[in-house]
Amino acid sequence: MKTMELKPKEEHIKLRFIAWTIIFVLLTPAWVVPIFFVGEIVGIVLLSVILAIWLSIMIRAAIWIPAAFRVLEYAIDIDGVKMSGGVVWKKNVTVPYSKITNVDITRGPLQRYYNIGTIHVQTAGAGGQQGQKAELKLLSVRELTEAKEAIIENIRDLSYPVINRKKEEYVEEKTVFLKILEELKDIKDLLKEKK
Repeated sequence: MKTMELKPKEEHIKLRFIAWTIIFVLLTPAWVVPIFFVGEIVGIVLLSVILAIWLSIMIRAAIWIPAAFRVLEYAIDIDGVKMSGGVVWKKNVTVPYSKITNVDITRGPLQRYYNIGTIHVQTAGAGGQQGQKAELKLLSVRELTEAKEAIIENIRDLSYPVINRKKEEYVEEKTVFLKILEELKDIKDLLKEKK
């Protein structure tokens, strides 16, 4: 079984801040335009309140995003694919290989620019289209292909354990079956004698 320890790359923080900036820019007209219709004094007060609320949200995001990044970890090990993280509420998720049905990689334009991507680990219970509703997402990972191949190889190892057996195990297994066959023949002979 292949094992890997992964952490999201630093670019994860940049992408989150870019997303927040885009939201701010897109929502600014929705806040500013109505202010022109309520009067000058009320408009200034309303604008000040809206900016104070938004500034409070941005400051919290500026603190929260790096803190969440520092504690986020992924692992591909003998138990399955794991994720642990959480700043206030700690979250540990393990998806066993026996439940995994699909492993996808997605990379948006900014992720390609930063040479990172997301690995979606899906189970039968998650539903939805591929990559949409994954049981577990490994965010901002640079080792995309290696991690995906490790997961798939571990699934194969679980599904086809016969491939990994050594020759001695086959010989030992064959010997056991031959002994069982001999015992069955002896039982058959004993039953024939009693009739």
